Amino acid sequence: MTRFLFFCIDFFVYLAIISAVLILRHGIFNLLFFYYNCEILVPVFFLISALLWIFSFYDLHLLKKWQITYKNLFVAFFISFISAAAFIYFMAPILNIATPKTILFTVFLLYYCYIYLSRKLYSNITFHKTNVLVFGKSNTLNKLLKELKNSKHYNIIGHHDKVEDIPYPKDMDLILVSSKLFSQNKEAWNIIAQKFLLKGYLLTTDLIIFEDIFKRISKEGIKDNMWLLRGVGARRGKNIYPIIKRLIDMAFSLCLLPIFILPMIFVYLLIKFIDGFDPIFLQERVGKLEKKIYIYKFRTMIPNTENITKLGEILRRFRLDEIPQIINILKGDISFVGPRPLYQDEYVFLNKYVPSHAVRSIVKPGLTGWAQLNFKAPPTYCVQNIDLEGKPTDKVFDAAFNRLAYDVWYIKNRSFALDIEILLKTAKRAFIKDNMMKE
Repeated sequence: MTRFLFFCIDFFVYLAIISAVLILRHGIFNLLFFYYNCEILVPVFFLISALLWIFSFYDLHLLKKWQITYKNLFVAFFISFISAAAFIYFMAPILNIATPKTILFTVFLLYYCYIYLSRKLYSNITFHKTNVLVFGKSNTLNKLLKELKNSKHYNIIGHHDKVEDIPYPKDMDLILVSSKLFSQNKEAWNIIAQKFLLKGYLLTTDLIIFEDIFKRISKEGIKDNMWLLRGVGARRGKNIYPIIKRLIDMAFSLCLLPIFILPMIFVYLLIKFIDGFDPIFLQERVGKLEKKIYIYKFRTMIPNTENITKLGEILRRFRLDEIPQIINILKGDISFVGPRPLYQDEYVFLNKYVPSHAVRSIVKPGLTGWAQLNFKAPPTYCVQNIDLEGKPTDKVFDAAFNRLAYDVWYIKNRSFALDIEILLKTAKRAFIKDNMMKE
C-alpha cells in the first residue's frame, strides 16, 4: 500500500513538473498545450517508474536503510532518458508530433532530482516510531531485534521472557511474540489474547515479521513443519494462477524462439569451432513434484572436468548458456520464474539433511528465481563437490538452507507482480552487476 502511495505521489509530482517546465518555457500555462505534452510525456512516466522499480527505488526496506547507490540512480536516469528519447523520436514521424527536446531533458532532470530528494527524505525522517513490546526468545527473534534496533522506525520498549505478572507500558503499537513461546508455555496465548489482542493491540510473531522484513523464511520457520506447510499448502489450490502462468510461458516462449533462433545458431557455431565440443548438452534435473526432467544448455565447461571453456565465462556472464531452456519452457518442464531445478543426486542428498527441503518441488522450477536474485551460493555449491556418502559440510548446509529460505518465500508469495519483478531484475543483472546476499 505504501509503495502504491509513493507511485501516486510520484505521478502527481511528475505532472506538476511538466506544468512548471511549460510555464518557464512559454511564460504562461496553456491547458491545451499541457494536454498535448502529456500525451507524449505521460507514457514516458511509466517507463521511468518501471526502471525505478527495477533499481529498487520502490523497495521500502532498502530505502529505510538507504542502501541504494548514486550509481543506480544515474544508470536509471541514463537508460530511461535514452529509451524515452528513442521512442519519442521514432514515433514522431508516425504520429506527426513535435519532439520536445529541451522540455524532455528538463522534465527528466527535475523529476530525478525529486526522486533522489523524496527517497532520501523517506530514509532520514521518521514521523512516528513504532513502539514494540517483545516476548520470548529465539534465534529468529535475535536477528529481528538487531535489525529493529538499528532502524530509525522502530523502538523496543520492553523485552520479557515470560508473559505472566509483567507491568506493561501503555504506549504500545506492536506486540512481537516468539513462536516458540506458545509451544513452551500453554497459558501464553490466553494471557496475550486477554491483555493485548482483545484490547485492540496489533500482534505478530517473529516468523511472520521476519518474512516481511527479509523477504525469506527464517531457519526456525523452515524447521517448523506445521507452520511452514500450512502457509505453503494454502497456496496450492488457490485461483487459476498456475494455468494463466502456463499460458503466459507458452506465449512468451513462442514469441522469443524466433527472436533467439539466430543468436542460438551463432553461439552454437562459436562453441563448435572455438571450443571444439558438442555445443548443447542435457542436464538431468528434478522438476515439479519430483519429476525427472532434462534441461538444455550451451556447454560452458570442458566435459568430465571442472574447467571453464574459452567461451564459458562470457556465456555465463550474460546468461547466454541458458537460452536453449526456452525449449524446456515451451515443453512445460520449467517456467520462466520459479526455484531453480536441482541435480537429481543433489536433491535427494539435501532432502536427508535440510528440513522441508522437498517443499521446493511443489511448484514448477524456473529459468530464474527469487533465490538467484537475493542469494549468492558459494562457488563449490554444486553436486560434484558434495560428499554423497557423508553429511554436508557447514558451507554446503548453510547454502542449501539459505537458498531454500528464499525459494519457500517465493512459493508462499508468488504472484504475477512478483514474477515480473524477478524477470526484470534478472534482465538488469545480465548487464549490470549488483550486490547479492551471501551468508
